[in-house]
Amino acid sequence: MYRIILLSIVGFGIIMGCSPDRPVDSDQSKEVTVAAAKDTMCIPHQDKFGLPINGIKVADYTVKRNESLYLILNKLGFNAQEIYNASRRAKQVIDLDNFKPGQRYRVYFSADSTNRVKKLLWQPSKLEYVVFNWTQDSLEISRAARQLNTKKAMFSGTIENSLYKTIHRQGAHPVLAYKMANIFAWQINFFGLRPGDSFKVLYDKTFVEDEFLGVENILAAEFTHRGETYKAYKFSRGGIDGYFDEEGNSVEKALLKAPFEFNQRISSGYTSSRYHPILKKNMPHRGVDYAAPVGTPVLAVGDGVVTEAQYRGANGNIIKIDHNSTYRTAYLHLHGFADGIHRGASVEQGQIIGYVGSTGRSTGPHLDYRLYKNDRAVNSRTVDLPSSKGIPDSLMDHFMERREALARQLEKDKEKQKITSLTADVQWLVPMYTAAKK
Repeated sequence: MYRIILLSIVGFGIIMGCSPDRPVDSDQSKEVTVAAAKDTMCIPHQDKFGLPINGIKVADYTVKRNESLYLILNKLGFNAQEIYNASRRAKQVIDLDNFKPGQRYRVYFSADSTNRVKKLLWQPSKLEYVVFNWTQDSLEISRAARQLNTKKAMFSGTIENSLYKTIHRQGAHPVLAYKMANIFAWQINFFGLRPGDSFKVLYDKTFVEDEFLGVENILAAEFTHRGETYKAYKFSRGGIDGYFDEEGNSVEKALLKAPFEFNQRISSGYTSSRYHPILKKNMPHRGVDYAAPVGTPVLAVGDGVVTEAQYRGANGNIIKIDHNSTYRTAYLHLHGFADGIHRGASVEQGQIIGYVGSTGRSTGPHLDYRLYKNDRAVNSRTVDLPSSKGIPDSLMDHFMERREALARQLEKDKEKQKITSLTADVQWLVPMYTAAKK
């Protein structure tokens, strides 16, 4: 949760039109006058950033391609020495390389004909902002953040094609799909969802004032896949933080079901006999092939240590990872390795280790992903993976209380949706009923 962090924004209580400041040059003044006619306002009190705007003009701009703080200040009429001093002062507070195209910045001008620049407010993100405040004899630069608010939201749906498309078409934020896929990645193969699978999720949405910022935590979720319902409840207490099922077991497994962030097509499965397109004969295929474009990031399915990262004949660029004494994985035909990936490197679950390619004995870009249990190749799509640790006995009562509260809220919102749906279903009867009464 972000809270307002104010280092020291000088002059918030000063009436801005009263202090002398740097004037804009005559050419820029014309540009500002045009912009002011469209984007500038002269209204009392404060703007949404809490800055006084009584008796001044405010103009909003967007950082252009290759535009820097230097170019922005130059455009506003500051000379080279003033820009140098401002840049040197700014380096103590911000990273000047963070000015990016598309970011917004707001300029506060005096309301008189000089169009003097009094403040500049730069927004590196919707939440954060930096204020440049020119007083009579100094420049103050400070960082702050707008107030972040959260609201609980409920969403449910039935799978049409994929989780992402279902959520997107029904109007929820697409990131909700990725968060749900991450939670249930250990129980559900999201590459094999079926039409009719369903889900419901309780989550926090974040807002800056009334502006939607994004999806925050998922608090509770249910997912019904192939007739079986999986449940997950968020619990954080006493050093425990994660998602757990109804009995308090972690929904996280030791390994992900697949080495990708989301949906990739399976082009060839695990089998004891497959016709090899290059060797022209039947032979075992001890992995699962995922067809994906060259350069698609490949993830480590679990924590572990890299035991091999090199080019190896028919396997092409290959990475092998030991996850524990029981499980290890291999990733074949890679285009290349991620930074820091070498023999002996430690990796974390979900970390990018390489990129899909078509090296070695391969007919097209794909990843051959292999899972080994006790040094025997197993089918990664069907193997029962072990769970991570669950809720300890000392916290079980607290978890049960939290679980029941979340479950009640899920069901309550579900009932509201049923009532809303029922109301919509019978709306067509109202005109008939009214006519019959007449």
